[in-house]
Amino acid sequence: MFFFKRKNKVTIIPREQHRLSRKDIDPDALKVLYRLASLNYEAYLVGGSVRDLLLGRKPKDFDVGTDARPNEIRRVFRNCFLIGKRFRLAHIVFGKKVIETATFRKAPDANSVADEHGLYQYEDNTYGTPEEDALRRDFTVNGLFYDIKTFAIIDWVNGLKDLQAKVIRCIGDPDVRFEEDPVRMMRAVRFAAKLGFTVCASDVRAIRKHAPALANASVSRLCEEIMRLFVKGASERSIRLSYEYGLLRQLLPSVTDWMDHSKANAEAVFASLRALDEATEAEGFESTAAVAFAAMLWPMVSEAVAAAPSGRRRNDRFARRCAAQEAFAPIVAKYKLPRAVWMTAVDLLELHSRFWEQPNPASSRDARFVMHSVWPEAWMFARALIRVTPDRPWKLDAWRAYSESLGNRMGKASDGERPRKPHARRRRPRRRKGGDRGNATQPAATAGA
Repeated sequence: MFFFKRKNKVTIIPREQHRLSRKDIDPDALKVLYRLASLNYEAYLVGGSVRDLLLGRKPKDFDVGTDARPNEIRRVFRNCFLIGKRFRLAHIVFGKKVIETATFRKAPDANSVADEHGLYQYEDNTYGTPEEDALRRDFTVNGLFYDIKTFAIIDWVNGLKDLQAKVIRCIGDPDVRFEEDPVRMMRAVRFAAKLGFTVCASDVRAIRKHAPALANASVSRLCEEIMRLFVKGASERSIRLSYEYGLLRQLLPSVTDWMDHSKANAEAVFASLRALDEATEAEGFESTAAVAFAAMLWPMVSEAVAAAPSGRRRNDRFARRCAAQEAFAPIVAKYKLPRAVWMTAVDLLELHSRFWEQPNPASSRDARFVMHSVWPEAWMFARALIRVTPDRPWKLDAWRAYSESLGNRMGKASDGERPRKPHARRRRPRRRKGGDRGNATQPAATAGA
């Protein structure tokens, strides 16, 4: 079975010819690289961090590739924990930060066989060289290595050429790579949306051909990747590409059926997500999966509320909640979405009309709303909806002022105050083991009285 074919020799870009600088690399990642290099191990900065630094973007995390085996890495770093069953990864922990360090792996074996779903099963615990590790990665723009010893960029997969052309391209045959792991199709769409790149024509044809293979992927992985599709500032493009390439039909068939009903429905979903992207960029906040799901389903829920029987629409909030729960029902049943995500999204679809009311400083109801844990996401969702429905009587400025004033009063009340210990006489009596709760043992002096 054919997998990877070398077409070009390795390309090495010296330090003076690229923009990647050590001052842009996380100091803890540099510690890991320097420590491994000082012990004569090969150590490279790998993956998306190299790609983002070359594009002038701030990486979300920093990954390290090395020829040191997992147990050797653990002996070098006391703050190291090994995870994984199929392939051991080293997590080097610095406070709340984790530098993932992986041993170089080989490309899949050509003699591997497919399982009952047609997905190829490989032995992942096969170590290899840096070149073999680069060739087994998913896309060319993610196959670039930064050498900490020479400060050069090493490219075995023509990733620099695709980076300059702004193209997402599979390493190897896309038909084989997407059949090997169908979730890679979702990653291709996500990277294209996140970076503003285009997916190459051969990969698009392979995605449309193998989209039904997503049904064989792990439900937990699909659930995680669906939430990752809501890229900050690019969720509209991510969902649009998924819809055009046929992935959304496999992932969210109920939503896709509603979008296929008319072009206006599809454009309404895209407009709602575009409003969310514009709001996140303008306000500078980080959207959550609950807000993104609410934005995607808002047109669908609004149509269901408008078509609801008159008796059900007497209470608009009740109608919206019922419609939102019905819209989420097939998604929750299929992917077991976390309750904190879908229930929060239902709350947002119900509560956004609160921002049409003028806040009352004397109202405890309004104070509870602002102090509730759902308030930040409700505010995000309202900032997105105001761009789609500017004709509604939004009172966002008044709510912002009310929230700030309430927060200031609360801050002054708590400044310099320390929590007091409860009075000894107010403590609840300790429950005694092996006895009646209300029948305390009497002192010996009074027991015989």
